[in-house]
Amino acid sequence: MHRLLTTKRASGVFLIVGIMTGVGMSGAHAADVCEALWRARNGIFANSGYCFASAEALAVFGKGCFAPYGKLSPADEADVQRIKDIETHQNCPAVPAGVAGPTAPPRQEGGRVVPKYVVQLTLSRAAANKLSASGETVRVAASYYGSAASGVAAGDDGEIGLANETIDLPNGTTAVNMGGISIAERDIRKTAEGKPMLLINVYTSRKVFQDNLLDCGIYQGDAALAGQVEINCKLIGE
Repeated sequence: MHRLLTTKRASGVFLIVGIMTGVGMSGAHAADVCEALWRARNGIFANSGYCFASAEALAVFGKGCFAPYGKLSPADEADVQRIKDIETHQNCPAVPAGVAGPTAPPRQEGGRVVPKYVVQLTLSRAAANKLSASGETVRVAASYYGSAASGVAAGDDGEIGLANETIDLPNGTTAVNMGGISIAERDIRKTAEGKPMLLINVYTSRKVFQDNLLDCGIYQGDAALAGQVEINCKLIGE
């Protein structure tokens, strides 16, 4: 009998932290377990800004490379070691077969995948204190768009919306991996640029306060070149 155990960490990330093993595990089940463990272990590093270099990790988590750059807390280190022990017990390969590699990028038929990128926020002291004290969270909103090609119907601004991505950051979190989504080629061909453009806005999630509290910079440019986006935020009126 096999059972994966999960716990919810304070950061809101679900991690596999244990497994009960027995006899009779099928090859397919074992492979699924190894892939889940690999993702859980590397996910801990991803959430700590580790700078990934392998094609497999880049395909799943993106480049990362934000503070604290893979430096783990004692609790995270304990989780990583526990997962490693389980991987050893299960005779898991270094990279499970189910993990996307250089010949299997995350892509949908007829779509173009936006490279993953990191949004790193820097909050003023007043903004950080206000969010921490109130429990309000920060929302990062990414809009993928393009200018309408000649003869293509568009909105009043002359643009075509391609996709949207919105993430609410847990309180105290200032970095997030985004991108990795697929946009239909038929939609991209309607744009004058022939590629997805990206606009990133940051504001409070309005879970505590009805109005937005933050005055933040933006990112606007080629989605494929975003890489690591640095955005500074302060309180409105600060």
